[in-house]
Amino acid sequence: MKPSRHLGLMMIICGATLWGLSGPMIQWLFNRTDLSSGDYLVVRLLFAGITILGFLLFTKHNIFEIWKHPKDWVQLCIFAVIGMLAGQYTFIETLDKSNAVTATLFQFLGPIIITIYVAARKKKLPAPMQLLAVVAAVLGTFYLITNGSIENVILSKRAILYGILTAVTFAFYTLHPKSLIKQWGTLQIVGWGMLLGGVILWSLKRQFSFHHVAQTLTISTFSMLIIILLSGTISFLLYIGSLKYLTAIETGLLSSIEPLVTAILSIAWLKESFGAYQLLGGVFIIVAVILLTIPEKEFKPGVARERVS
Repeated sequence: MKPSRHLGLMMIICGATLWGLSGPMIQWLFNRTDLSSGDYLVVRLLFAGITILGFLLFTKHNIFEIWKHPKDWVQLCIFAVIGMLAGQYTFIETLDKSNAVTATLFQFLGPIIITIYVAARKKKLPAPMQLLAVVAAVLGTFYLITNGSIENVILSKRAILYGILTAVTFAFYTLHPKSLIKQWGTLQIVGWGMLLGGVILWSLKRQFSFHHVAQTLTISTFSMLIIILLSGTISFLLYIGSLKYLTAIETGLLSSIEPLVTAILSIAWLKESFGAYQLLGGVFIIVAVILLTIPEKEFKPGVARERVS
C-alpha cells in the first residue's frame, strides 16, 4: 500500500470515529440544556473557523490571498453555505428531531449519491470492489439503524426532510471542495468554510445570544460542549484532508464506520438497545471498510480512482 493511501485511510477512519463519538455527545447535550440546534451550530462553526484560521495566521500563512481570486472565493462561499453550513445544520436538525443514530442513517445515503454522480459524469461503473463495498455499507447501515425492520424507524416529516437534505449535502461536501483543497490546502478551506457558515447562520438567527448560551450551561455541559467542539473540528479536518489521498467514493464509504461507533456509544452511554440485526449491520460495515483498504493494485482503473491531488 502506498504511504499516501495509508495516510488517507488513517485520516478518514480517525475522522469518522471522532464524528461518530460526537453524535451521542450532542444528543446528551441537547437533552440536558435549552440549547437549540441553531444556537449550538453558531457556536460550533464560529469556534472552529476562528481556531483554524487563527492557527494559520500564527504559523505565518496568508489566509487572505484566496479573496484576490474571484473564481476561488465564489466556490469557497458556495462550499461554506451548501457544504459546511447546510450540511451540518441538516444533520443537527435530523439529530434533534430524532436521535444520533437515525441522523447517521440518512447521512450515509450520501455515498450512494456520490457513486451515482461520479459514474454518471464519467459514464462508467465504479470498480467491482467498490460496488460490493457500497452494498455492504448500505446493508450494514440499514441493519444497524433498523435492526432488520424499516418499521423500527419512526420519524416525523421534518426529520425525514432534514434527513434527505443531510444525504444530499453530505455528497456535496465530499465532492465540491476538491479543487479548492488542491489550490489552497485543507486548513484554509475548512477554516473559512466554517467561519463563513457561522457568520451567515448568526446573521439569520437574530435571537441568538452568547449570553443565553452561557446561562443555559452548567460546568458539566460546558465541558461537554468544549469536547464536542474540539473533536468535531478535528474530524472535519481529517475528513476533508483525506480527499487528497483517497477518492470521494472511498472517503464517503470508509466513513461508514461512523454509525457503528455511534451505535456502540449510544448503547454503552445512552443505554439504547442493540439487537442481533444491528450486530450484523456492524459486521457489514466492517466488511465495507476491509474491501476499501485492499491495496490499490487490486483495483482495476476506472471512474472511482479519480483523486484530489
